[in-house]
Parts: sequence; C-alpha cells; structure tokens
Amino acid sequence: MKGMNKIKRGKNFRGVISYALAPAPHHMTTPMVIGGNLVGITVDELTAEFVKTQKLREDVTKPVWHNSLRLPVGESLTNEQWRNIADDYMRRMGFCDTHLRCYVLHDDKAGQHIHIIASRINVLADGQLYLGKNENLISTRVIQDLERDHKLTQTKGPSPAKPPKKQRKLTRNEKMMQDRTGEKASKKVIQEAIDAVLVFFNEITIEEFTDELQKQNISATANIASTGKMNGFSFEHQGVAFKASQLGKAYSWSNMSKRITVTQPIGAIVPESIADNEKVSNPIEVHPTTPPLTANPREHIRSRWLQWIPYLDELIASLKAVSSTILNPLKSKVIYTAIRTGNSETPEFPEVNSQDSARKPQFKPL
Repeated sequence: MKGMNKIKRGKNFRGVISYALAPAPHHMTTPMVIGGNLVGITVDELTAEFVKTQKLREDVTKPVWHNSLRLPVGESLTNEQWRNIADDYMRRMGFCDTHLRCYVLHDDKAGQHIHIIASRINVLADGQLYLGKNENLISTRVIQDLERDHKLTQTKGPSPAKPPKKQRKLTRNEKMMQDRTGEKASKKVIQEAIDAVLVFFNEITIEEFTDELQKQNISATANIASTGKMNGFSFEHQGVAFKASQLGKAYSWSNMSKRITVTQPIGAIVPESIADNEKVSNPIEVHPTTPPLTANPREHIRSRWLQWIPYLDELIASLKAVSSTILNPLKSKVIYTAIRTGNSETPEFPEVNSQDSARKPQFKPL
C-alpha cells in the first residue's frame, strides 16, 4: 500500500471534494463515498459540513487535509475492509473521532485506492487544531504497520535510518543527564531528526529542511559569511544550541549540501513554525529607520551622518538662539544646555579671549 508522496493541505474543501467525486474516463467504477463520519454524500452536502468546522477557527488558513491509500495493481478490498483500514490509519496518525472526514473510493488500472479528506479542526475540543508534526515520515511507517496488521501485501518502504558514520557520541555529562531525566539528550534528538529528514527526502530545499525540523521543535539557523557563502547550520532544541561541528562531520555543509539545495537567496530564508502561519494573518511590516551598518568604515561614517538629517533644523534653530555656531568651542556647554532645556533666550556669559583659551602644552622639568 502506498500513500501520496506528500500529504496535502489546502484552503478550500469544495475543490478537493469535487476532484475526488468527479468521474473520469480512466475510472473503472464511479467514485463514491464509502466511509467517514459525515452524513452527506454529494459535493454540496459534504462541503457544507466541512465549512462548519472552518468557521470555528477562521484564523486557520489551511484547514483541509488530504491523503490517499493505494493498493498494488490487481488487488482490491471490500468497502468494509477499506473503512476499517482508513479508520485505523487516521487513529494512528493522531486524528480524533471528532475530526470530520470522508473516504472516497477510486478504482482504475493503476490500482484501487481511496482518498481521505479531513478537517484539521476538532469540532468538540474548542476548535483544537491537528498540527501533524513530521506527518509524512509518520504516514510511511503507519502504512507499513497497517500492511502487517491487516495482512496486506508488504510493499517496499523507505530504508530505515542509518546512523551517519561520522556522528559525534554523547559526552559523559550528556549521558548522565539522559540517564537521570529519562529523556533523550538534545544532541541525540537533533541528530536523529536530521537523519530522518534526509532519509525520507532524496532531495530537499533549505526552506523545507528548516520547516521539517521546526515541526519537531528544532530550530535550524543558516550560518552565512559576509561574502554570502553558506557555511552550514547551527541547531537548537529546548534551549540547547549546537554547531554542526558539535554534532559530527556528517552534519557539515560539505556533506549536507549534497542533499539540500538552495532555491532562493540565503539571506531571505527565515524558519517558521506551523503555529505562526495559522495565527498571524497580516504580518507587521517594519521599515528600518537607519541605514544598515556596513563593513566599510567610510560607508559606516556616512551612514552615521545621515542619521542627523531629521534633526538639522532643530540644531540650527538652537544655535541661532544662543547667537553662536558649532565652530565656537567656548560656548559648547551653553549650546548643549539650550538644546536640552529648549530655552530660546540668549544666555549671558563673559567674554573670553580666544587666544587665552587655546590649549597650551604642559612640560614637566626633568
């Protein structure tokens, strides 16, 4: 049995339901709803039921969850067998009975299969959202378990994750902490998560890689040189940070770049979580108020001077108020006082000979 290469999420229930129920020339039988927990059987009826869950969480942009289960060519199951398998599959994937779903049967030359369409929003748990962390990897393993438990034909799945040859072992302190708390060390969690992602995906982009790790509460930050060259990643789990070199040579960019591709400028890559996408509908746009600092000292000095432009009028007005200029060092304290207090009256101060105010060198007798 096979699932889709990647579980799909969408915004519109009507679109996926219409696709699943639409007859096509390659279908040997007309598609039909054979199970689930909905009452309706037509496109309009099913859509109306699903949309009610969508109204519970209007902040969720993609409430639609869609996957399929396909038998090998030439095999078939009864509707009751399909229902049992689909219910078992959804339970193992983490869905509750209060997540609305329907199963649509397709039968064609490529093999009998069902489409599972579900809402990620729980109708009875205050609109609790199914997050499905690392669901593609979990789905593959669940399908293999279903084949064994329901006595189906065993199909070839992804090879089990093999530990990298150049993986750093846990330190003595990390082993002691792991034994004392009974939880895996953060280093081990990160190593296993990276191994699982790279085994499942033959090729993956940096965005997808960071997203898959984020689903397991692991943040991956790209380390970029001033020249824009990618040097690798640093990782963090439960507040504990690691450089790639601390995980092992297998996690260096020279090795990982063989599987991870760059599809956009590296500086534009920002990891995000599912929760961020669901709750934030209109991101706040922040405009920088000052020019960014540069590595060139002259450019840096120029950018610092640009910061004074909005305040030049106030500075000139303050200087006029004390009848002075910025070239007169004797009245600098008066100028600063006037600027701070906002006093526009011309202060009185004694005349001082500029020659007497010149700083004279001091010599000590030998």
